[in-house]
Amino acid sequence: MISEEKNFDVLILGGGLAGLTLGRQLLMKRPDIRVAILERRGFPAPEAAHKVGESTVEIGAHYFGEELKLKKHLTDQQLPKFGLRFFFKDSFQTLAEGTEVGGSEFFSAPSYQVDRGRLENFLADADVDMGATLIDDANIREIVLDSSEGGTADTKHEVIFSKSGTERTVTARWIVDASGRASFLKRKLNLEEDLKHDINAVWFRLDAKIEIDAWCEDQQWKSLTGKVPRRWLSTNHLMGPGYWVWLIPLASGSTSVGIVADPRLHSLRDLNRFDKALKWLKIHEPECAEHVERHAENMQDFLAIKKMSRGARQVFSADRWGLVGEAAAFLDPFYSPGSDFIAIGNTMVGKLIEDDLSGHSIRQLAPTLQSVFLTLFQNNLLTYRDQYPLFGNPRIMALKFVWDYAVYWGFPALLYFNRKLTDVPFIQSLHKGIEEIRDMNLKMQDFFRKWHEVDPHVNACSAFVDQSEINIMTRLNAELREKINDADLKIRFRNNVELIRDLMFEISNRVQQTQPRIQTDIPAKLASEDRLSDVFDVLQI
Repeated sequence: MISEEKNFDVLILGGGLAGLTLGRQLLMKRPDIRVAILERRGFPAPEAAHKVGESTVEIGAHYFGEELKLKKHLTDQQLPKFGLRFFFKDSFQTLAEGTEVGGSEFFSAPSYQVDRGRLENFLADADVDMGATLIDDANIREIVLDSSEGGTADTKHEVIFSKSGTERTVTARWIVDASGRASFLKRKLNLEEDLKHDINAVWFRLDAKIEIDAWCEDQQWKSLTGKVPRRWLSTNHLMGPGYWVWLIPLASGSTSVGIVADPRLHSLRDLNRFDKALKWLKIHEPECAEHVERHAENMQDFLAIKKMSRGARQVFSADRWGLVGEAAAFLDPFYSPGSDFIAIGNTMVGKLIEDDLSGHSIRQLAPTLQSVFLTLFQNNLLTYRDQYPLFGNPRIMALKFVWDYAVYWGFPALLYFNRKLTDVPFIQSLHKGIEEIRDMNLKMQDFFRKWHEVDPHVNACSAFVDQSEINIMTRLNAELREKINDADLKIRFRNNVELIRDLMFEISNRVQQTQPRIQTDIPAKLASEDRLSDVFDVLQI
């Protein structure tokens, strides 16, 4: 679409998931806002598009379904997600002979498996129908930021781009970079930050439906079919020391397969072509390799990325620019947090734009929201950094899953679902509890690493660990859907801090009874009440 309009309120660089959802979000709040989206590729995008990020978890799913009113599309045109599911085995076992960790029922708060091409095509059409100017096949040549400190009423950033051999210039009060790994503004302003979390990834799509349920003839495996009827709808993780493999179904009928690995244990050189990746799978995940090889002729794409995680020193500015999506920062695909940080980043930059266009100063708000964003990001980073060596250890990881879910649902998800991440006074009132959660998370992630150092044995017994039977998980997830007032929300958050504290003490105490060599600075205290016994009963710890 080419428009003669040359001046906009908001110019979004990138028409992928982050940029298109931001455009929709802004137009839903202010239908008269002038939004332009520049995208280098042409529309429509192919289904099973050449992108990672098909698996959503609760924050991202809530953003898409409820905040952006996409529930009908997600229900009718995408797939429901049967949670995250994890499989552990040693090198001589089949999946049926190893340990499976996952739910037997859907959690209360929904999540989805999204075909990115299908979703982005839908969003592009919807954004244009709402009044956005979408310019595809646009190659950005230069960005000139207005140098007026703090911006003025007539602030005009400039972007020069070419389309069909013709160079054009557009101006805007706001520029939001949603260009993915191209990261135009981050590169221009030298905002890249090393996260000290080096992971590499390769992924490919196969035009075939690969259902993990049918991989084994083992009777115990098949007997779970009644309890776990559709494993294939999960984001399935095949776990091993220093790596994990994902299997994600897409509504278009394709299957997304990815390998994510710590380069200290698995070199990217062994993975960076399809034939190499298949050879690697035959060694580490032979059952997966067998089913991939059957459909090798149906491969739709292949991509390898070195140093997948990315950070940023700054993501929002009172000078009316922002970074969202991968153009801002990316953690790790393990718990599928990409759409979460699209949701959080878009919500925050949307708040800044709305306040600015309403005539309110954002001089204090911009750095404050940035601080909240980076605090959430850095706390989540602790979940992944230096954790990959543990990934083959089912005993440790099954308990780590409970911890990581509790921190996620009990803190950022709770606040996001109640629309509080941009409520600065409210967030500031929780400062003490937020700092305690961060400190506890730091201690616990260190505890898991030290536990693995003294007990590195895999010992993946034939078992199904049913997360649906763990009360702390089902309750924290179900509470996300409850709408409560501010006073009750503060009480619930304080209760969650206490619950997370008790979980920390219980994990440390129980594990150290059998592993006294673990050196930890977690106090040897008892939980305030015995409300966590089912965690250890289910996990048999």
